[in-house]
Amino acid sequence: MNEQRAQAYVNLIEQLLACTDDEELNNILQANQELIAPEFLQVMENYGTGLEEQGNNNPAALLRNMAQQLREYLNSQAGSIEEYQGFLLEVLQAEAEINDGRAIITDNDYYYK
Repeated sequence: MNEQRAQAYVNLIEQLLACTDDEELNNILQANQELIAPEFLQVMENYGTGLEEQGNNNPAALLRNMAQQLREYLNSQAGSIEEYQGFLLEVLQAEAEINDGRAIITDNDYYYK
C-alpha cells in the first residue's frame, strides 16, 4: 500500500469516528466508496487496536463493528461481481465463436455449427 492510499484510509477512518449520526456516516461512506476494500478494513482494525491500546475502547469497538459490517457488504458484492464477470466471459466467448465461424446466432438462438 502506498503512503497516499494509507493516508486516505486514515483520513476516512477519522471522518467516520467524528460522525454524529447514521446519515452522516452513510454519506461519508458513499462519497468514499472507492476506498472501501479489504485493505481498508485491515487498516480499520489496526487503527482500532491502536485506539484500544490507548484505552479508547468505545471508538475501537465502533471501528470493529463498522469493519465487520463493511466486510459483510463487500462479501455480498463479491458474489455479484463474480456472477457479472462470469456472464461477461460467456458473452465474449460466444462472440469469439461467432467471429471464428464456430457458432451461429439466429432469432435469439445460439448454436454451434
